[in-house]
Amino acid sequence: MEDVVCTLALYFRCFDPYPIVVAANRDEHFDRPSAPPALIKGQPKIIAGKDLRAGGTWLGVNDAGVMVGILNRHINGDALPATVARSRGALCIEMLQSDSANVARQRIDADRYRYNPFTIVFADKQNAYVAYNDDPKIITQVLQPGLHVFSSAVEFDLNSAKAERAHQRFASLINPLSKNGKQPKEWLPALQDVLSDHTLRDGSSNPGDAICVHRETSGTVSSSVIFLAQAQSQFETFHCLGAPCRNVFDSEIRLKVR
Repeated sequence: MEDVVCTLALYFRCFDPYPIVVAANRDEHFDRPSAPPALIKGQPKIIAGKDLRAGGTWLGVNDAGVMVGILNRHINGDALPATVARSRGALCIEMLQSDSANVARQRIDADRYRYNPFTIVFADKQNAYVAYNDDPKIITQVLQPGLHVFSSAVEFDLNSAKAERAHQRFASLINPLSKNGKQPKEWLPALQDVLSDHTLRDGSSNPGDAICVHRETSGTVSSSVIFLAQAQSQFETFHCLGAPCRNVFDSEIRLKVR
């Protein structure tokens, strides 16, 4: 498994103070090394984690106001060998070089590399998109304002059973959160509760059906929650190292948006 997100919820323009809110779990083999989100200097400035094996990232934001997250899609059949498939994390970091979501769309529409199956979500406060690949094509769709939840679904089923269950949980937070003026830190417990959900679909014994995944050699290794704060013109990012059901969001980084 490459270093990617496996559940990602995007609240796109659901809340006036925060046109972008993201809650995501990263599932990975426990022995794959990575570094937590940190500020990457340069132009644009980026906050993102780093896959220490392949060098890419799974989720990040930049000071142009762009958020990008990439998800694995389960492979039916053989994966492309590493000599053929470009790192999906490298695509994510490249997309974070964009000055807007529309520029990011232009980048991915022009991409001609081959990748193992992915779903990539990218947005700024005005536009949001999802793209997925059908080797070698990449197909992009516009996301309307609202809640969008993605998981590591098989093939092109962007509305997988896991994503639909997660959507119900995340959707239940919209009214309570929109009725108060809480600061992002005060939103974290409710979002963490959903990210910690171990519910499986009826009749399933597959740990991967849960939002928070626990297996012997792999599972949910971290969580991230991201807010684009309109009034402050900044991203506020929070990171939980380890499964969110057992750990806390104790890392916060802010990035001013130009």
